[in-house]
Amino acid sequence: MQKKVNLQLAYLRKKKGITQQALAEEVGTSYQNISKWENGITMPDITMLPVLSEVFGVTTDQLLGLTAIQENAYLEEKTDTDEFWNEKLQYLIRQQKTSWNEDYFEFLIKNVWGINEPVDVLDLGCGYGYIGLSLLQYLPKGSTYTGVDFSAKLLQYGKKLFQEKELPATFVQEDILDYKTKKEYNITMCQGVLRHYGTSEPILRKMQALTKEGGLIVSMDINREIELDGIYIEGMDYDKLCNRNGSRKHWLAEYENGDRDYAAAMRSAHQMHQLGIKNIEVRLNDKVSFFSPEQNDYEKNISNMMEFHLLWYKEPELDVIERLMNHGMTRREAYAYYQRGQEINDFLKNNPKATVTWLRGKLITFGRK
Repeated sequence: MQKKVNLQLAYLRKKKGITQQALAEEVGTSYQNISKWENGITMPDITMLPVLSEVFGVTTDQLLGLTAIQENAYLEEKTDTDEFWNEKLQYLIRQQKTSWNEDYFEFLIKNVWGINEPVDVLDLGCGYGYIGLSLLQYLPKGSTYTGVDFSAKLLQYGKKLFQEKELPATFVQEDILDYKTKKEYNITMCQGVLRHYGTSEPILRKMQALTKEGGLIVSMDINREIELDGIYIEGMDYDKLCNRNGSRKHWLAEYENGDRDYAAAMRSAHQMHQLGIKNIEVRLNDKVSFFSPEQNDYEKNISNMMEFHLLWYKEPELDVIERLMNHGMTRREAYAYYQRGQEINDFLKNNPKATVTWLRGKLITFGRK
């Protein structure tokens, strides 16, 4: 039987800690080609395979995924690719409603950052521009917004939203680490970006370079530890709800393999400090959701919570178990994690009047260049 090609380029590049642009220059091609190869749009020319293999110190078969790079090779989630996020538009739209109180943006702008003159805002990994839509309604007139993301689908939706609201915006389709401009911005920010990279330092350094002297550098991310403790369901054992069932092993495997950093929100202030960013502060977003059956959107909110809090509870059990074991859990821990999701789902189905409190744990870290 013929083996399936599963190009390991993105995994090897991130493990080596280089950008698509840097890899492209090293092998003599464009970063657009690297992006297409990593997302499975096209494949490298056969003459390029030995060149790429030499760069990463692997065989051609290992590069193509025909043989394992190591025993039980780690399978990355690919959450830093447009292939992943192009299918997540509705997920992101629903997620923002559980992440922010809209008046908190006004509080940040007026009471925390003291912005009273027009500013130029750069949003790296902007998605469909939710942050820009929220900020521009409170920023002084004349302020501008630029969003950078690699997902064409998300950017297209964002452009439409801004046009409908007649708000000024520029959108750029680009990997944020490869984005180049001579312009410097008063505020450079990212939301939900750092956790999807193995290390935040290159992104924070990029943000620093794009910010004017004295300008704001802002990172907004959810801490997974807080998020797992931040759910209470009336009638269920809170201790059981907070049971991690090997989650730390799963997070650590992702972190060590350069895939994702579960504690990026907690680390970002320290990384900013190491980069020489000044006047660093950290705030905890004030959004806490309470769901009760008297609310018109109760069932929708419960469904959204399950999707965010237990991403895999709808998938086949065997697929979930194998994925979690590949990411560091024992079989017993993986099974317990999956069962926990099923138990929460079954309880809410059998108790349609149960009330729920949900804290996301989003940290807002900012400082001055």
